[in-house]
Amino acid sequence: MSDAPNDDVLHAALPDADLLKALAPYTTRGGGAVADAGRIRAVTRRQLMRCEAVRFTERRTETQRTAFGTKDLSALPLYEGALADHRLTPPEKPGKVTLLRAHSHRLVPCPCDNGTMRCASCSGSGRHDCTCRNEPPACALCLDVAPCTECEKNGGRRTRTAKVRPAATGPRATAPGAPRVTCAVCGTSETGCPGCSGRGRVRCPHCEGRGRETCARCSGRGVGPHDVCGGKGSLTHWVEGTVAYAHERASLSLPEPDWPDKVRERLAAARWRSHDVPADGAVPPGVHATHRAAVANHLAHRNAELSRRVTVETCPLARVELTDDPNRVFHVFPGERSLEVVATLSNRLKRRLIAAGAVIVIVVVLIVRLVA
Repeated sequence: MSDAPNDDVLHAALPDADLLKALAPYTTRGGGAVADAGRIRAVTRRQLMRCEAVRFTERRTETQRTAFGTKDLSALPLYEGALADHRLTPPEKPGKVTLLRAHSHRLVPCPCDNGTMRCASCSGSGRHDCTCRNEPPACALCLDVAPCTECEKNGGRRTRTAKVRPAATGPRATAPGAPRVTCAVCGTSETGCPGCSGRGRVRCPHCEGRGRETCARCSGRGVGPHDVCGGKGSLTHWVEGTVAYAHERASLSLPEPDWPDKVRERLAAARWRSHDVPADGAVPPGVHATHRAAVANHLAHRNAELSRRVTVETCPLARVELTDDPNRVFHVFPGERSLEVVATLSNRLKRRLIAAGAVIVIVVVLIVRLVA
């Protein structure tokens, strides 16, 4: 009856008699009574296994560190030689220990001018050419409107150096909401744009019309903090050792699930059996032979491992096919109180349904073509 006649453990966990009793409510004959073993066409038994290892690890690293100015490292404990040889008492909880390698602390003067350097943006002048290129920008208030409605109409008065824009008509004759003022070019009252007094251009807000503006990087000083030392004038070098303690979790589940989601969901309520892991980390005796190599690799000692907590759980699962019910497959496993059964469609029925669906599609396509 079983595909593994020599596997007494799995067969004993789910014997044929118990399988038939659990499948009695699903039978189509005998009013649900337990039938004989001849009703079982095929049964596949296997062990589900899940293992979680939580390792308490210690990892050591050395890093060359640099800080601006003088760095007070007096609070750090010292270690001599290689960090790997330094003895520490591991803590009970995860954490990190920072140490200082003896004789590695050095204060080095920076080859700058007391933490400053000539500003690279303005070459030390404190100013640079303005983006206006010494050309006053156009007045934004009288764009497309004559800066002055009377300029160049009176030949005897002072004229502008650049031609004014053509006078606008209608609502654009003056700036919205701003009355005209005395023109600074021709002197006519109530004719000039209030934004530029009839000039057509305004003073650059960045350089105030001087063509050069203050360097924003150094605020006009011509010097700035030295990037290498952060403006401190010196650097502190040291070698820092870090010892990190952590819980590292690793999980393993076997075999790879090839059953429907319906079965996977119900397996969450299965009765799993816990196994004690030997002190030397060997595979527990209750793990099936097909899983032992993978579990042994999973439980192998790691270089950074100090201690571990391991849980190993197993659960038998039987896949049963009945002779008088070819359209269903039954998955049987131990539940909290009794055996649980999950019925799914057989591959044979799935193929028939797919074939029937394909026939229906072909018929519909033919009918559509005939109607068209």
